[in-house]
Amino acid sequence: MDRKLSAVATTPARILHLFVTLPVGGAENLLLSILRKLDAERFSSFVCCIGERGELGDQILAMGFPLAELHLLNKGGRDGSVVPALVDLIRRERIDLVHSHLYHANFYGRLAARKAGVPAVASIHNTYTRHKLHRQLANWYLARHTAALIAGSEEIKQDVVRYDHVPESLVEVIPNSVDLVRSHSELSREQARERLRIPEGATVLGTVGRLEEQKGHRYLIEALFLLRQRGMDAYLLLVGDGREAQALKALSASLGLERRVMFLGTRSDLGDLFRAMDLFIMPSLWEGLSLAMLSAMAAGLPVIATAVGGVWQVLGDDEYGFSVPPGDTAALAARIEACFAKPEEMVRIAAKGQGRVRENYSDEAMVRRLEAVYARVLKS
Repeated sequence: MDRKLSAVATTPARILHLFVTLPVGGAENLLLSILRKLDAERFSSFVCCIGERGELGDQILAMGFPLAELHLLNKGGRDGSVVPALVDLIRRERIDLVHSHLYHANFYGRLAARKAGVPAVASIHNTYTRHKLHRQLANWYLARHTAALIAGSEEIKQDVVRYDHVPESLVEVIPNSVDLVRSHSELSREQARERLRIPEGATVLGTVGRLEEQKGHRYLIEALFLLRQRGMDAYLLLVGDGREAQALKALSASLGLERRVMFLGTRSDLGDLFRAMDLFIMPSLWEGLSLAMLSAMAAGLPVIATAVGGVWQVLGDDEYGFSVPPGDTAALAARIEACFAKPEEMVRIAAKGQGRVRENYSDEAMVRRLEAVYARVLKS
């Protein structure tokens, strides 16, 4: 047995999980699942934020995992001090493998891993809706210094191969996953709604995601306006925060929906919020594979999602949920109406969707596949 294999067999391999920062978000929540479920006898985790640690960084420290903040990259995407700082960290902490997430961490993490002489794994979480030539060139160049690229869906893999011109064999598809416990609630439907002061008998729509252009919230607000005009007594729960918050609040006010659209901010009680909803809607304009959608399905909610990214892989041909075109307010409103016109069908589809997520998109399944990638990379 060679020395590297012997070392891996006797002591846990040191994995550096690299982000720029750790706010509440899909990729960031995925890291929490990896940290919780990674086999500690085989892999030891160390987390680094190139910038500030963010809210989930606080949670990671509370969980007992070591975390370093470099306080760099504060003025945009270019900072010549990042790579030397990362190389120093890799050597000081005796890191065996760097696993980075999202573009800037993937860029700097792979450069630093190459200079430090350790393998790099990079995770890509979104499809390439906007093509930037400089990023494509950087990804093409860095691919030759990358042990594995992990794509959250088949569509993401296709984009990486097509636009970054990397070998298909380099890209491993590991679907995004969810912690099933976070979708559970001990509350009754009535209790969950009472906490939000939603009147009895109202219809409750909901979505979870950063308030950013990508997530398409304005089309959902406009759809609610159409539904209200047609007589539906509906409320909308928007869970999350972001740069579009004020614009979305202004849009709601202009449509007379101030008391109907509830901006709940960042929340940790997703299970309780799901319990209050009748229907979960993901109106994204582009997406990899939405963790919020998977979490809602795991909670037993019927789902409407825009036909973007890896949605079709989960929902099939409207077998496990319902799809609509992105950016189409009228189609979204019509689909919502159609769901409530056939409540028995909605319940049946929700039950099938719940089973599908529990069987195929659990954190346990995702982490076992990730461990296999780590093991293969460390052996090579």
